Amino acid sequence: MDPSQTPQGRTSRMVALLLALLPVLLVTLLYYKQNAFLEGFEARTYDLRFKSLRGPIPVHPDIAIITIDDRSIQALGRFPWTRQHYVQLLERLETAKPRVLLFDVFFPEAERAEVDQALAEAIRRAGNVVLATTFAFDRQFRVVGSTGSLPGIERAAAGIAHINLIPEEDGVNRRNLLLIGHDGRAVPSLGLAAAMHTLGEPQFTSASFRVELGGRSIPVGPDGELWINYTGAPGNYPRYSFVDVLQGRVDPALLRGKTVFLGATALGIYDMRVTPFHANTPGVEVHAAVADDILSQRYIRRTGLQSLFDLAMIVALGGVAFALTARLRLHRAIPAVLALGAAYLGLSYWLFLQGQWVSMVYPPLAALLALLLGGGWRYMVLERSAREMRAMFSSYLSNKLVSQLEKNPGAARIGGDNREVTVMFTDIKGFTAFSERHKPQVVVARLNEYLAAMVQLIYAHDGTVDKFMGDGIMAYWGAPLSQPDHARRAVACALAMKQLMAELGERWRAQGLEPFVIRGGIQSGDVVAGNIGSRGQKMEYTVIGDTVNQASRLEGMAKYYGVDFVVGDETYLKTCDSFRYRRLDRVRVAGKDIPVAIHELRGAVQAQEDRLETLFAAALGQFRQQQWEAAEQAFLAILAEYPNDMPSRLYFERCLQFKAAPAGPEWDGVFNRQDK
Repeated sequence: MDPSQTPQGRTSRMVALLLALLPVLLVTLLYYKQNAFLEGFEARTYDLRFKSLRGPIPVHPDIAIITIDDRSIQALGRFPWTRQHYVQLLERLETAKPRVLLFDVFFPEAERAEVDQALAEAIRRAGNVVLATTFAFDRQFRVVGSTGSLPGIERAAAGIAHINLIPEEDGVNRRNLLLIGHDGRAVPSLGLAAAMHTLGEPQFTSASFRVELGGRSIPVGPDGELWINYTGAPGNYPRYSFVDVLQGRVDPALLRGKTVFLGATALGIYDMRVTPFHANTPGVEVHAAVADDILSQRYIRRTGLQSLFDLAMIVALGGVAFALTARLRLHRAIPAVLALGAAYLGLSYWLFLQGQWVSMVYPPLAALLALLLGGGWRYMVLERSAREMRAMFSSYLSNKLVSQLEKNPGAARIGGDNREVTVMFTDIKGFTAFSERHKPQVVVARLNEYLAAMVQLIYAHDGTVDKFMGDGIMAYWGAPLSQPDHARRAVACALAMKQLMAELGERWRAQGLEPFVIRGGIQSGDVVAGNIGSRGQKMEYTVIGDTVNQASRLEGMAKYYGVDFVVGDETYLKTCDSFRYRRLDRVRVAGKDIPVAIHELRGAVQAQEDRLETLFAAALGQFRQQQWEAAEQAFLAILAEYPNDMPSRLYFERCLQFKAAPAGPEWDGVFNRQDK
């Protein structure tokens, strides 16, 4: 039965689902509540995207600024100046003919009647001057007053625009109110007015989350605020000193047809604003940036669509992070979740470059909380069974297989399970005699070196080391994890063992040491796999059954037939398309009535036919047909060409025996082997 379908499995899945939902629901709630701390952090990421990531961008080529700077104050005297200077400036600009001139200054009090009248006349003659006004608000953000220029001067202007810049709680100016309602009319901001006059659009319309200006749709928030897409630090727009323009030191062509702002940049005038790029940005440059956004149609959007995206990412990142944490061990889950968060931050920054402000805080926070909750859940519940599994199997399984068992503990039925496996037994030829000829320390050192090398090979082929029996090894494939190709893995491992023993033998000979030669038996079939022993004292996971016994007997037959590996018929049938074999015999072992076919493992499949295998198969056919004389000569011919081939020598001797005492008609060609 699938462990996930048990009551404990269903409860575990339910708890995991609730834990996965918890960080998503918590972060979603914080998102809707607009948590002050997180919103402040989000705002800082907005500034970071401008200053540290994106950096400055090209400004609109038609925007310029005439600055009331320190040099102008030094030349013209203490600010505010007499309005006669503005009259002279307007007269000087008649030759430059800018498209529109926007004053980020206003004239609220009378100076002298003739000067005020002269300024009004100069503004009227220019026909392209927009004057500033500013509004005062109460706690409910209702307009309670305004300050602008004298009525006579305002009436001469081509338009009136507000210059209110309302910073966020941390003092940074990130938004601009494009419209402020007053006395039944909507007053545009200085930046919006600049765009209107530049585009020749005298009218605008206000709709839900947008302001329509001609064919342009300007995205705004619910209160009509535009997120300002700043182009860079102060000085990004061309600046021309007031006194230089006034005294004719600026080429009129530089201002011709331009959208020109006039405002203060001198620190002493105190019209400095905090922006994402700089803590002392002249207010006039903020208005220029608003106009630039509209003219370039380079907006930052943070509307309902972006909110839906944020919520979707909160759910996605929280869910994926929990799933990763639940499926992976923490040392892998943590970098995986961090990579997920980094990928999302990269996506959010890319969207920012496309003009979309999506949250950089809430979705990664959901992933982080999911990681913490999922990590705790995994350690307390999932890792507990994984630790038990590792403690049980780590001594005789490769780390790869132990990791798979940790991920899916139900793959190993610990209480006992019927499995089809392939079992291998190996030992060292002549090890007893070797032990008698050498000191115990030498024997142990050589044996440990040999066993370590063989175990690594078994692990490399995803096998399970069951036990050591002196110099012998018992290993199997197909348990505790199911392996459909268990026979192929076992046979490939046997060939790798032969190759490695040849390499070790060369090294030992070079060191003046006696090499080892191994032999083994391999058989496939059904076994019972599970924990054997006494709970709480001594238990081990192993396989038992007739297949195990057969594999052990085949290892003994390898010695009798003088070959490296004897493979049972079940393993042969599963692997004969991939490996080369020599049919050795049909044997009836002690205690069994049914004979088994046995084969010598020769190597991997190759294009050319092996001559020995061909000659031996022909001779064996004659032997089974009881053609003793012909078989004797055939095996003798093989020995002449291959004098060390033990199976041919055995059959040659059998031919001699059968010639002396021929088999009866009941002979079935099976060799009865009585010893184990």
